[in-house]
Amino acid sequence: MNREVVVTGMSIWSPYGRGAQPFWEGLKRPQAEWPQVSRFSVEHKVFRSRTAASIAEIQPESIGDAEESIHEIVRWVLGDLRSNAGLPESTDDVSPYDVAVCVGSSQSTTGLFREHLRSPYTYLNSPGHEDARNWLSSGSVLTQIAHQAGARGPALMISTACASSTSSIGSAYNMIRTGRARRAFAGGIGYFTEITFSGFNILRLTSANGCRPFDVKRDGIMFGDSVAFVLLEDRETAEKRGAQPLARIAGYASGNEAYHATSPAPDGGAAFRVMWNALGQSQDLLARLDYINAHGTGTLVNDKTELIAIRRLLQMRNNDAPVAISSTKGHHGHALGAAGAMEFVATLLAMRNQMAPCTAGLSEPEPEFSDLDLVAGGAQPRRIRLALSNSFAFGGNVAAIAVEGLERAA
Repeated sequence: MNREVVVTGMSIWSPYGRGAQPFWEGLKRPQAEWPQVSRFSVEHKVFRSRTAASIAEIQPESIGDAEESIHEIVRWVLGDLRSNAGLPESTDDVSPYDVAVCVGSSQSTTGLFREHLRSPYTYLNSPGHEDARNWLSSGSVLTQIAHQAGARGPALMISTACASSTSSIGSAYNMIRTGRARRAFAGGIGYFTEITFSGFNILRLTSANGCRPFDVKRDGIMFGDSVAFVLLEDRETAEKRGAQPLARIAGYASGNEAYHATSPAPDGGAAFRVMWNALGQSQDLLARLDYINAHGTGTLVNDKTELIAIRRLLQMRNNDAPVAISSTKGHHGHALGAAGAMEFVATLLAMRNQMAPCTAGLSEPEPEFSDLDLVAGGAQPRRIRLALSNSFAFGGNVAAIAVEGLERAA
């Protein structure tokens, strides 16, 4: 018998600062402005974009500095998550072997690779390179999180490009739902590096004019940083310790288009299927769907494909009430492997506040999609009973989570 899975805590360190409340205050703004990147030089002519939504506390990209900053941020987020969820540091209500850790990231330790490219012989013989290589390895991160979480159960590092942390939360949900865990710390870690920033610029995927998803003048992504985690528990475990659920997970699905390394299939078929499967192919859940936090990167092809898929889903809905749709990436940038967890937190906050964030930068929607309720011009009060959080990534990796509000979780 499947267990009901509830969200009992959330925490984030975003470009707006520490915690969910500063993040929510940022999401309520009609627009967002971010400074020029200072983590590394962006003066070269290759850079179409020179701005990003950075976490100021992440240190410049000399060896060890940026990675060490991330470890400190992860420690703070996990501590805040425990506090937010009302989970004491020492608790024996659940066996540590029933506590899981699932982390999504498209990150790798780029410091070693970068320095090797600049000085391949002298650097590999330097005393510190072994330590630098291990700073953000999957083993290092998982060990840190498992230790702080008191988790001896399953520990997974998932890397499915920009769908990584949506799949980490979804995998944790499946573990609890099927009885392989009772509690899980799940989320994502992502920050942009010189290599990723340069690579996306070379691919001409970064915006020269500011990220503006779904707008006719959209021309690419804006980078961002994030560490975001949620605490998932089976409902019985949560009730026994007196936790108040924020929401319940109604479903999760993932897949792969097997189409192209960087471009989505133009018919949006895989994107449609993961949304429909995340809803359990249930007309009842689809009828209660009130909000979609879209992947919406601001690129020409991705945005159009996603809206085609969303329209196809909503055409099946036995309810004429509008479904609010927004991408929050114009507010906080694209955090790559952490984007899904960041936007899942945004979705939880939208549900808690009964308010749909707008798509920052959206001033002239594509006329082709005038039938869709694309939220622009500031956050709008909306009834949000059930929501979808989408992640559609490079390599055809697609994932979606359905989450239901307190009136159904109670």
